Amino acid sequence: MTGLSEYRSKSAALLRIVTCAVIVLALLACDNGQPGTLTDNGEVMLTLRISLPTATDGSTATRAITSNEENAIDIAQLKVLVFKANSSTETFSYEAPQIQLQDEKYIVTLKQSLIGEKYRLVVIANAGKKLPVIPDNTAKNDVLKIITFDATGMWNATGTTNYSRFPMWGETTATQAITPATSLGNITLLRSLARIDVGCILNGETAAGISGFTLKTVSVYRTKNKGYAAPVNGGTITDNVVASVSIPPDAGTNDALTYTCTDGKSLIRTIYVAETPQGNGRDNNVCLVVGGTYAGSTHYYRVDLTSGGSYIPLKRNCRYIVNIKAVNNAGYTTEAAALTGDKTLVIATSISAEAWSGQTSAGSGTITMPQSPDQW
Repeated sequence: MTGLSEYRSKSAALLRIVTCAVIVLALLACDNGQPGTLTDNGEVMLTLRISLPTATDGSTATRAITSNEENAIDIAQLKVLVFKANSSTETFSYEAPQIQLQDEKYIVTLKQSLIGEKYRLVVIANAGKKLPVIPDNTAKNDVLKIITFDATGMWNATGTTNYSRFPMWGETTATQAITPATSLGNITLLRSLARIDVGCILNGETAAGISGFTLKTVSVYRTKNKGYAAPVNGGTITDNVVASVSIPPDAGTNDALTYTCTDGKSLIRTIYVAETPQGNGRDNNVCLVVGGTYAGSTHYYRVDLTSGGSYIPLKRNCRYIVNIKAVNNAGYTTEAAALTGDKTLVIATSISAEAWSGQTSAGSGTITMPQSPDQW
């Protein structure tokens, strides 16, 4: 097998990973006519307004999920953590109380800062209805290291009415005082999973197919079975792309994840995996084994995830595209043989990473407080 590998950006002009699709969670002011509440403890009520994708019903449900499901937030799993900025560290202060979503508004309570106090808000979505117990004054990075999610086996993306929401993370760009004049701006949420699309002569998300070859299965090897909700070791984040993957030290390796192709041409919005590190050889890096019908029989072909001859990691919030451009001879007769074999197979592929399309935008605003005692 010959793997023709390339990295291309969304514009197809830069050979690198570029901005990945994001979900924007906006922290907005309380509506006019519905002023915030100042409690005896000096807490300020703040409204978080979220634009959520339109829900589908059973009559319109499809087998494959859509960008709506990739963006969806389960309100029961939306957590807002508040960290106090100290001289050189940020430490956990409290988790904001949460109530039901009403008319696409999510209400939390934030405590008004005392003079000189500054805070950062961290949002965790879809990582569980209850977070682990967080001791007061725990450093922010240590807190994020205890917030993980299970990625054992295939991620459930069965259909629009039966799927698992994607864990996400985001935080305010700067620490600031929480006062009536505070403008919190937007929080950009990055998905904690990577997406892998496989297709025969792909153009965007549409596969033309290859004459004489029918795609049957795709198996993904050596993915991690656990992930961090936040990029705790991600380094600098540029254009919403982390510099490095973040892998929990106790994460194990999944058995082969095998997906069945139903149209003979592609698997789109089906394969989602936790971040997985770059290997240093063909025996410990993520790879695919593609199964299909060629010359009347089933054959298997290995596809390594490489760029410029080097193995690549799977980063959160990135879409990896395996574009099968030609199949010109018989492969191995078994998947196991394809995984370990080294004979040259004429299957031309390109491997690329680009923006994971789709975002939800909702604006920004400020905290407001009651203007007279009778509103308290």
